[in-house]
Amino acid sequence: MKTSIIICLALVCTLRVRAQEPTPEIAGLRMAASDFVTAYNKKDAAAIAALFTEDGEMADLSGTNPTSGSGDIQARYEEIFADTPPQIAIEVDSVRLVAPGLAIEDGTYHLTPADDETAPPRSTTYTAVLMKDAAGAWRIASTRSIKDVTGAAGQLCDLAEVLKGEWTSRTSDGVQLDLAFGWDSTGRFLSGKMLTTAADSEPQEGDIRIGWDAARKSIVSWMFDAAGGSTHGVWTPTETGWLIRSEGTTAEGETLNANQELTTEGKDTLIWTATNRVIDGEKQEDKTLRIVRQAPQPSED
Repeated sequence: MKTSIIICLALVCTLRVRAQEPTPEIAGLRMAASDFVTAYNKKDAAAIAALFTEDGEMADLSGTNPTSGSGDIQARYEEIFADTPPQIAIEVDSVRLVAPGLAIEDGTYHLTPADDETAPPRSTTYTAVLMKDAAGAWRIASTRSIKDVTGAAGQLCDLAEVLKGEWTSRTSDGVQLDLAFGWDSTGRFLSGKMLTTAADSEPQEGDIRIGWDAARKSIVSWMFDAAGGSTHGVWTPTETGWLIRSEGTTAEGETLNANQELTTEGKDTLIWTATNRVIDGEKQEDKTLRIVRQAPQPSED
């Protein structure tokens, strides 16, 4: 689900420089950033491409298939601007003049959804090489994303965008499942409430907590039901959603294991599938639930 976003040194809405003492050269490097800001805010891919050297290059975290040449760079930004690009801020840790007309810049860029300034940012460190051309202007020769340093909340942004809100599902045997997700009070975890209702039994409540495991580099989840059972899941992103490997125990001490998959159909439908379900050593039938977003309650005048 994650979208690879290629960034260059000047993709900035805010530029904070911790660098050498101001010199004409440093001032020129800042001007290069300012020119990029203007072009980016105007969504002017041609102007952005003109800020690169003719054979300039930019690469994302994967390091594979870099975009090379000003023509391809322009095409790449036209693709980015076809959607709603995120708001971007950058912290420049250092700018080093390593030779006449050659500079290296290191820093961190932060991406925040354009339609939600309060959302946690995704953060990535980068390094960029700039060269001064014959006219004395600094051009971007190379920029590479180095490491994802996003905080816990930022790692959950993609999932939060999908899950936030209220959801409902009804099975063929009349069981209704209601879900609600949002950020918890710390802003670092997603918190969920679950209510299962059936005609022949008492309603069953459950709590869900979703966080980021920095050691595993994975999203993890915990689910607790009112009877005393619990389940732990480890999430792996895919092209269409997430795979979840879960295990736990029932209130009676029976072990639970399952492979789950969560995908979407637009913004208002979730498809949850559970396979290889085993309870206390006994294989269970596979399950698929279609979960739809609940319509908001009408406001009271």
